[in-house]
Amino acid sequence: MLQDTVIYILSNTKGLTSSRICGIIFQEYGCSQDDENLEWTVDVDFGSKPKSNRNYNRIDVKNAEVLTIIQITDIHYDPMYMPNGNAECGEPMCCRRTQGKPGNPDTAAGYWGDYRSCDIPWQAVQNTLHQIKGNHEKIDYIYMTGDIVDHGIWDTSIKKNTESIKNLLTVLKTEFPNTPVYPVLGNHESSPVNLFAPHNIDNKKVSTNWLYELSAELWTYWLPPETKETILQGGFYTVLVRPGFRIIALNSNLGYTANWWLIYDLKDQDGQLKWLAETLLQAEKNSEKVHILSHMPSGYNTCLKTWSREFHKIIHRFEATITAQFNGHTHNDHFYIYYATDEPTRANNIAFNGGSVTPFSDLNPNYKSYKMDSATYNILDSETWIYNLTKANMNGNATPTWVKMYSFKEAYGVESLSPTSLDKLLQNMATNRSLLEQYSRYYVKEADTALAKGCDRECLKKNLCEIVTAQMGEPTQCNILLKKIQTAGENNFNLVRS
Repeated sequence: MLQDTVIYILSNTKGLTSSRICGIIFQEYGCSQDDENLEWTVDVDFGSKPKSNRNYNRIDVKNAEVLTIIQITDIHYDPMYMPNGNAECGEPMCCRRTQGKPGNPDTAAGYWGDYRSCDIPWQAVQNTLHQIKGNHEKIDYIYMTGDIVDHGIWDTSIKKNTESIKNLLTVLKTEFPNTPVYPVLGNHESSPVNLFAPHNIDNKKVSTNWLYELSAELWTYWLPPETKETILQGGFYTVLVRPGFRIIALNSNLGYTANWWLIYDLKDQDGQLKWLAETLLQAEKNSEKVHILSHMPSGYNTCLKTWSREFHKIIHRFEATITAQFNGHTHNDHFYIYYATDEPTRANNIAFNGGSVTPFSDLNPNYKSYKMDSATYNILDSETWIYNLTKANMNGNATPTWVKMYSFKEAYGVESLSPTSLDKLLQNMATNRSLLEQYSRYYVKEADTALAKGCDRECLKKNLCEIVTAQMGEPTQCNILLKKIQTAGENNFNLVRS
């Protein structure tokens, strides 16, 4: 199928240049982007912008309650996982039934997953959902931010991916029959991996419509039927969850440089960003607050630079409407701060990354819970829950012990999870290595193998700069932080402990 896609794109793309191919597929390696088609815009000139005056502390509103959101992301369930299988197989992903026996006991796959290049077994998926159900008395919403399918990218097919997606969503319905679930597509849901064709490509050899049709069929168990139109158009949708609160779910794969269909149709594929801006405008007119769900963070190095810039412009224009964003893809526990395009030092939005259920690789499995104010729809706090793979596997098939790794407000002592408050935390991290080391431990979810490898000065700086890189290729905020470290003195950054 990959060969069919490549042939179709090369044969049917008008005015195709080597610069376009290189500038998209190899963007993260600095390939030239001098093809004029790589430069496009989305119109966000929707009149005067309302002032953002959100109060992130609880306000005295009659009948206001705290709502609970669970975020599950990057499950990467592997139906081929074999406990005691070969965890060092020499292939991109291991621990599978077809990869033979381990050379010695040290290279055997664990029962509950493995820190090496392995995905998660079914029993661990079931245990995660049981843990969520048993540990949280009242769950109002579940956000599923993509990547159900495993990393065995050489071995995927429409049939296999469909089975994995159906199996996971079926068990979700069983475990949480009365809880709304809001899913998005990850890059691994498609087959071949990463490839999302424009919806008007109906050639069955290369079309992604099978995935959009499957999603429309399965997701509308939780979603209203009117969402089918845009799901079929490109895998995105919006839902008015309750009066005053809207969710917008995006297909960020339409801005992913590994999606070779961007070579064919790179100008806002399927009109998603234009639709996003128009949907936010209507939400603004209706005085609604919005959460945006997507798989890939907008500042990630494989997010198309133009797509990322235009998305950032939309976030800036509607900062008073968007109260939070949620994404996955990286497998790490971290967050992103957005800054105003006209005031580079003013933080104006936050995106929370949900980590991953898969331990692939050097990570502990996790999920996250959030507390949300029902009066303002601001996020009040987040908690990350993990189990330690080393301890879990030492106990064989005994149920793993889940622990709360941290509460954001408690761990960092922040006043709120507002953009301004988290920007203050960030500035403190820049001159307090101990605080940044704490963040970096949480980043890898305190996985034993990652902690053993450590995070040196350059690693710490990378983690710091990632927080402020919400627009791909925009270094302004990172440079400000690095200059702050330099001004304080590199030695000071090396030595300061709280």
